[in-house]
Amino acid sequence: MHNGRKHKEVRELYKNIGSRLLLKRRELRYTQEQMAELLGVSTGFYGMMKRGEKAPSIEKLIIIYEKLGTDITYLLTGDQKEKQIPSYIELCPREKQHDFEQLMRYALNLSGYQATLFNK
Repeated sequence: MHNGRKHKEVRELYKNIGSRLLLKRRELRYTQEQMAELLGVSTGFYGMMKRGEKAPSIEKLIIIYEKLGTDITYLLTGDQKEKQIPSYIELCPREKQHDFEQLMRYALNLSGYQATLFNK
């Protein structure tokens, strides 16, 4: 019984990954053929990934990250990573970055968030 449930969970994970790949493909307005070519797989194999019958290999996950700009955490779990605060600080004029960082730390402290959001 345990193996059957485990298989069902894995199948559901694969389906979710496939759904997120489909969303990304549509967002980029790629055809299935273009997406398969980009990933270096046949259109048949891409279709199996999309339907949750197969999962992308680690190599394909890296391609998805590098070529499609898709966060692997999102692809695997559906969780969107929050943009790290240092990214916003770097957008500020250099002479104001320190002040902005201090304001963000103060605001996060007031809200109860941990300063771990500052980790790059």
